[in-house]
Amino acid sequence: MNEEEIIEKLQKFGLTKYESLAYITLLKIGPSKATDVTKESGIPHTRVYDVLSSLHRKGFVDIMQGAPRLYKPVNPELVLEKIKEELLTSIDNLKELFIELYRSAHGEDLPEIWTIHGFENTLERAGYIIRSAKNEVLINTPFEFLKLLKEDIKRGRDLIFVIISNFEEIPEWLKKDNIILAKSGGAPWLMASWIIGDIDYALFFGALPKDKRKEKFYSFWGKSARLIQNYMHWFYTIYLDNSQLVKPLNYESIKKPVTLLNIRTLITVLKQAELPKKAEVIGRSVEDKSEITLSGEIVDYEYTPLTASITLKDEKGKEWKIGGLGSYFEDVEGGKFILLD
Repeated sequence: MNEEEIIEKLQKFGLTKYESLAYITLLKIGPSKATDVTKESGIPHTRVYDVLSSLHRKGFVDIMQGAPRLYKPVNPELVLEKIKEELLTSIDNLKELFIELYRSAHGEDLPEIWTIHGFENTLERAGYIIRSAKNEVLINTPFEFLKLLKEDIKRGRDLIFVIISNFEEIPEWLKKDNIILAKSGGAPWLMASWIIGDIDYALFFGALPKDKRKEKFYSFWGKSARLIQNYMHWFYTIYLDNSQLVKPLNYESIKKPVTLLNIRTLITVLKQAELPKKAEVIGRSVEDKSEITLSGEIVDYEYTPLTASITLKDEKGKEWKIGGLGSYFEDVEGGKFILLD
């Protein structure tokens, strides 16, 4: 790398051309008088004192008092480490400002979507989604891939699983009380894979590779509550609603209370449990977006490809229409649904 390239890079870190040239000169000749810096660098004598003083303020040069005054270059490793720390701090601060700006306009964090390269990386992410979930996991995938998630599924004792696959026979490890199983329809497109955990993470990919070692393989990883709500909607309306239920939830045997975050998961559970059900709902008023917590009994629900809602009768006998995130026809936008019995 020549001096011109070094000067260009230093300018990107906030130094002027003369400051960059003076620092490089001092590195070459060592502690020097201002007149020596002028002689070696070509910086005009009328500018050199201002340039060296500015380098001192920025931490690139130490001033050795005496007669004459000498200017000593600070160790480049220390200078670059200081630049690195300041740059990372600035990036973190800017990131927080961007997120806050987006959140103030949209009411949520910036959606994050990445492309995952490689089958093993995809498998690791799928396992992570299950391990990090606290309430519910939705899975639509060929049984070949589902078997690779066996240990993570077995450990998820306090989760509600809704799993769709092309089962031939149901293995024992999928016969747990907290698992709902459905057999996918015959259309090949129904076997695109989704692994969704709570409203935190979602993973999507198409057909499995025939040769996992040689074929290029990509999946897509998403993190955004409202985006994942849409994914959940598609999971139910495209996949579950076009599949055959082969194992219901054993609601009476699972641990209570049951906390769910998606309205369609809630209704799927309610379909396999008798109403009414004591429940608590935490959400926001659709009218003014104020936070609201309701307690009472779920006495009814509505489930179509376009709408999903429950009716909750509170302790005073008032009935509330409650939907999921993004609700605008209902009374309440539900964010958390807690079944108490």
